[in-house]
Amino acid sequence: MPKILHASLTISVGVLDPQVVEVARLSHENAGKMVGYCKSSDPFSRMVVFEYPSNGTLYEHLHDVEGCQLSWPRRMKIALSIARVLRHLHTELQPPFAVAALASSSVYLTEDFSPKIIDFERWRGLVGKPLLSSGCVVNGGGGHSNGVVDSRHVRFMDVQANTFAFGVILLELISGRASLSKDTDDLVNWARKHLEQAGEFGKLVDPKLRSVGQESLGIICNVVNLCIDAEPSRRPSMNMIGAILEEGVDTSVRDSSLAWAEAAIS
Repeated sequence: MPKILHASLTISVGVLDPQVVEVARLSHENAGKMVGYCKSSDPFSRMVVFEYPSNGTLYEHLHDVEGCQLSWPRRMKIALSIARVLRHLHTELQPPFAVAALASSSVYLTEDFSPKIIDFERWRGLVGKPLLSSGCVVNGGGGHSNGVVDSRHVRFMDVQANTFAFGVILLELISGRASLSKDTDDLVNWARKHLEQAGEFGKLVDPKLRSVGQESLGIICNVVNLCIDAEPSRRPSMNMIGAILEEGVDTSVRDSSLAWAEAAIS
């Protein structure tokens, strides 16, 4: 057994896959921490091991009927934390890092509801066919017409795709609706008509929420409008978005651990 373990470690540290290097350099408190990986497929299984946040995904908490309802202050804290980690990935890392398929299902929560983004789509490239700029297609970016693409352009498009995806997550947080559902079909298309006028913002709010900060709601809706702009180049950087949210969103309201039960009863 010691020999097998040693061989595995030799492969891991001796022949680093570029995708593993990408994931390994993430050190933000709201990014899932990679603790190891196995590249060999024989006699082991190819795998990447992450520190596991045990409270499920944001998607489950927002859309699972059996899940815990998140209060407004808690949702705002989650939104701010996601904005901060994306700002770190996009503007503080060189080269910038874009999440391959950012969605509420890729945001995991710890016991105290701190979000952790785990980029599973990126590591799937280690065990299958690598995906070129998958975030561009999934998250509202532009496609590429041929296989020869400047890597700097791909990174820019992926970052813009992440911005669009963050806008969708904000919509999920305030509305409690999934990005695609039988009720709204496409969440962005459903929300656009309510985002055009401030007087319509209230129609986006999750009816399960007992209280909503109206000023924070206005800030969130304005940010969503910026994030989901149909022209990727017009979407602001996460540096700007993070600053807007930190300045305008109030998370000081005392959060109750029983808020989900109160919402269910109501």
